[in-house]
This record gives sequence, C-alpha cells and structure tokens, in this order.
Amino acid sequence: MADVATTEYQLAREAKLTALVTSILEKVGVAHADARVVADVLVAADLRGIESHGVARLESYYVSRIRGGKLKAKPNYEVVRETETTVLFDADNGLGHPVSKLAMSKVIEKAQKYGSAYGAVRNSNHYGIAGYYAMMALEHDLVGMSSTNTVRYGAPTFGKDTMLGTNPFAYAIPAKNEPAFVLDFATTTVPKGKLEVYKRKGKPLLDGWAIDETGHATTDPDAALRGALLPLGGLGTEHGGHKGYGLGMLADIFCGVVSGGKFGLGLPVVTDVMEGAISHWFSAFRIDAFRDADEFKADMDKELRAFKDSARAPGHDRIYVAGEIEHENTLRHRAGGVPVHSKVWDGLQKLAGELGIPFDVT
Repeated sequence: MADVATTEYQLAREAKLTALVTSILEKVGVAHADARVVADVLVAADLRGIESHGVARLESYYVSRIRGGKLKAKPNYEVVRETETTVLFDADNGLGHPVSKLAMSKVIEKAQKYGSAYGAVRNSNHYGIAGYYAMMALEHDLVGMSSTNTVRYGAPTFGKDTMLGTNPFAYAIPAKNEPAFVLDFATTTVPKGKLEVYKRKGKPLLDGWAIDETGHATTDPDAALRGALLPLGGLGTEHGGHKGYGLGMLADIFCGVVSGGKFGLGLPVVTDVMEGAISHWFSAFRIDAFRDADEFKADMDKELRAFKDSARAPGHDRIYVAGEIEHENTLRHRAGGVPVHSKVWDGLQKLAGELGIPFDVT
C-alpha cells in the first residue's frame, strides 16, 4: 500500500486521472469507449493499492507498443465460437481490457439465464488486474472468476528457465453487509510489476521472491528481472512451491490451451516482442442456483466475521480477509486522492506534454 505521507507520492483525483488516461489512449488512436475501459481498469488498480498494475503501466505496456505498431489501437474483437453457456473471443492483437470486459459481460448475461457460464479470449494482450473482471459479477448476485496467462517470467519448481507467467486467478463472492470476498493473486511469489516497483524505489526484494539467471536466489531487482520469479511458495517444495507451480500451469491450461491461444513455450519471454500472445479465462455462476441469494450473503457475513473476530497472534491487532484491505484503500483514495508514485507522475506529465494534452489531475 502506498505511503502517501511522504513526498514519494502525488495525489490525483480519480475522475481526472481516468480522463487523462482516456485522453492519452485516444491520442494514440484508441476508440473512446475502449480507452475509457482501459483507464477504468488501470485507475481501479491504483485505487485498490495495486500500483504494480495501475497507471504506471500506461506508457510501457500500451502506448509505446501502439506507437511502435506492435499492438492494434483499433482491433476487430470477434466472437469466434459460442454456445448457450460459453463464448470465445479473438482479440485481434488489441488491448486486453476492452475485450475482457466484453467477454465477462457476455458470461454474466449467460450465467443469469442458464445458471453458469464460461468465456475465453485469445490473441490478446495484458488486461490489468484479474479482480476487476471477477468483481463485475458481484452486483448481479453471481460468483465471478477470472484468470490470464502472461509472458514468461517464472521458473518451475527445481528449474531456472522462464516457463510460466505470473498467471493470476481472481474470485469475487458477494456478502450482505461485509465487503465482498475478493481473492486476486499471482501464482508466482509476486507479480512481475512488483519487481519494477521495488526497482523504481531502489529497494531490495524480499528473500524467496526470485532467482537470477544462474538459478540462485537474489534480492536484487535488476538480477531478478534478468532471471525469473519463483512459484507461489518459493524455492523447492518445503514451503509449497510446487503448489504455486501447479496453479500457474492450471491458469496456462485454462487460458491458453482451452482457448486455442498460445501457451507454454509458445508464449514469449519478457524480452521478446509480444503481439497478441495472451489469453484470458472467465466464469460466473448464480448463487440462487444453489440457495436463496440473500440467505447466502447473510451467511457470508458470518463466515467473514468469524475469521476477522478470531484470536490475533502476538503483535497483531487485526485479521483481514481477502479483498478487505483493497476495499478500504479504495474508499480512502476516492475520498483523499489516488496515490501516484512521483516517477510515474513525472512520466505521465511528460507523456501528456508530448501528446498536447493538459496535465490536470488534482
């Protein structure tokens, strides 16, 4: 979570930051509606305190690749296969966010009608935080899920080659009075973007996050960016690294193999040119297919409160459940301003200047 008490961060207003990101993307050729979706997803990440996936990625992940002709500003998002409960989109090497919102919207529509539904997208690109799409289901009394494969950053258990991406899973489950249970996690120890955050801040990594090119553990962000992330659980099997490895493969199978997209060694490594290599997966089901939705949500409140009210370990005064910290971050940042790291702030200001866009986000 960003420490906004220091001059390391500047505070932006949500609506103005969203408008700026939208304008920047429009200036490089993205249609307004698509640009707005991308802006919503990026700003949502910063609101939730997930700065590794926020506006920091605008220039390097999207704008520079559009300008370089490596990513289509105006793709033809197309449904290539569909049944009553499934849908497959081809993203035509376009931005991953708009097509993912289209796919999840279609999954929600089908789940509302048939009880459950599944969707996939192939030939896509980075789509932001997985939780954004899973959370789309919440207002419909649905349980939502999303996953994506990524370019290869991670090594398998007992290996040193980059074979898997960060390959996150996200689940969103509604409650009644408590914030929704939103579990959004990479299947590597951390997302690759966190290495970039630590490099930007000049901080060493924590032990067990990554290995260097030789396969040895490292806390140097530069060495880690040249090496590989470890599976969730870390080195070997003693702390469950094989479980993170298995989850990463599961995401690659759901996203890449099922969709007919790229997977495994067909995915590029981080240093390769990435053009439409990424695939995504979505699903949702109706709570009332199993029981009354209001009764379920009341029981979810009991479930969540039981964990939060349980005995604290020494030195700790609070127990959280998944999504609670991010929910509180969002409320605080909406009221007081979205924290943007000063280096990211300067980059946005420079990019806006190059494109002739007024930089007004406060």
